[in-house]
Amino acid sequence: MATKRLRDTRNYSENVRNSILDRRETSLFKKAEELSILCDVEVAIIIFRPGKIQPITWKSTNLAQDVLTRYLSFIEFKRLEKLVTHEDYLRKKVEKKEEQISKLEKMNEAKEMEILFNQLVEGKSIDELDAREMKGLLKVFAAKLAKLDERKKELNQPLNPPSNKENITLSASPMEESFNDPWFILPIATLGDRSGIEPGPK
Repeated sequence: MATKRLRDTRNYSENVRNSILDRRETSLFKKAEELSILCDVEVAIIIFRPGKIQPITWKSTNLAQDVLTRYLSFIEFKRLEKLVTHEDYLRKKVEKKEEQISKLEKMNEAKEMEILFNQLVEGKSIDELDAREMKGLLKVFAAKLAKLDERKKELNQPLNPPSNKENITLSASPMEESFNDPWFILPIATLGDRSGIEPGPK
């Protein structure tokens, strides 16, 4: 939900500020009631108005005094253990947003490099690339080669020998199967322009 921009009311008259405080109090107390019910916690609010001796308390003065007394009875380490300042809250929100932006930028860069890789396969000149694009393409090449090596290892694994009761049939070797595997042919074809390797026959 979007947050409303806060207004600077320091230049307003006292009557206007009191009117704004009255409206905000109602909303604040409603939120505190919802928090108390949903989370099953004790919530107390104490508001000191400028120039006023008697504070505004919620839900009642006795409840607010009891909660405050129990809070102050803890040692300072315990009181500060879960204390969240406004600066810490904003910093965590900013860090979370920056992390989300970083993830989106990496996803967009990966898609951009994949498109650029396909353009090179279709005949785009490598001289048209800048340093950033070259660096990104190197990552794409490394990832594709890693997948290719992993696939080769899977194909080179020995097959389980058939039992005596089963009919023995001749099968193609792993290398022959790899030449008929589209997954194997496509990466080799993409490297053909640079390394001199021609794509295998389908």
